[in-house]
Amino acid sequence: MSIFKVLLLGIVGLFVVLCGVAYLLPQQVHVERSTVIAAPPATIFTLLNGYKRYNEWSPWAEMDPNAAYTYSGPATGRGAKLAWKGNPKTVGEGSQTITASEPYTSVGMDLDFGSEGVAKAAFSIAPTTIGTRVTWGFDSDLGMNPVSRYFGLMFDGMIGKDFEKGLANLKTLAEKLPKHDFAGLEVEVIDAAPIRVAYVSSSAPKGDAAIGQAMALAYRQIGSAMKGWKVQQAGAPISINKSWGDAGYEFDAAIPIGAAPEVSPTPGSPVRIKETYTGKALKVVHVGAYSGMQDTYDKLFAYAAASGLEQNGPPWDEYVTDPGSTPAPELRTNIYLPVK
Repeated sequence: MSIFKVLLLGIVGLFVVLCGVAYLLPQQVHVERSTVIAAPPATIFTLLNGYKRYNEWSPWAEMDPNAAYTYSGPATGRGAKLAWKGNPKTVGEGSQTITASEPYTSVGMDLDFGSEGVAKAAFSIAPTTIGTRVTWGFDSDLGMNPVSRYFGLMFDGMIGKDFEKGLANLKTLAEKLPKHDFAGLEVEVIDAAPIRVAYVSSSAPKGDAAIGQAMALAYRQIGSAMKGWKVQQAGAPISINKSWGDAGYEFDAAIPIGAAPEVSPTPGSPVRIKETYTGKALKVVHVGAYSGMQDTYDKLFAYAAASGLEQNGPPWDEYVTDPGSTPAPELRTNIYLPVK
């Protein structure tokens, strides 16, 4: 037998052995990494439950700054989809779609890498005594391809480092966000329509009593002007919050009116007329005394920050119930935050 035939038989034999060994290797690949983040579970969940801030922590975003990203489906939760197309040598192209979303505990995704196959990813979120443990898992079925089976042995070493980097980036981002835990806060995204209001610009020093007195005076002024104009109230009173802090509170007290008055406001009158904000806004309902509204605001601002939504004007409050006839624990106030 010639040396060539011996070599050929040896190669064929080795190939057969390697193929046989391949089918003894795992068909399923699982890669997992975790970290603890000093932030509430609701903050972590919100960052992971959509793609608004994805590239701020993704370990692959900086590999190809010129990659193109397309967003489709809802902004958050099941059906939210991100597709990318970039350098074939770095990020390639593909898509990922959120397929499971359990508030504050888990987010699951289907990954599609085109010709390179499909996989699943999942994040589990759990509170600890020092923060929130986030676990990032990856699962892929390698099928019957023997080459894929061998390739699967390298998955942990290849993408495990990316997962570690991504979790470190997520930790840095989350820990810079407001710490207020907004779990359970029901936030509605609305398109605010303009409302014609009669209003008075006012201010008050810090303190509930001083603010209450300033508001009462402003609303009396508006009511007197509306009576002279012979216009009717067309909605719940509102206050547009221009600034607040240790220096005090500046606001526009306003009452919606129907048609504009036939007689223009007297020059120099504190009561003027304008239309309110038009555009995208977040809406939450505060139930309880007005003194507790700051906590609701803190949670709303924290939610907006985690969601990657930038404030787009002063927020406003809509006083749905009458404080003169409603017990403080039952007061209902709609809070609106304009966002981009």
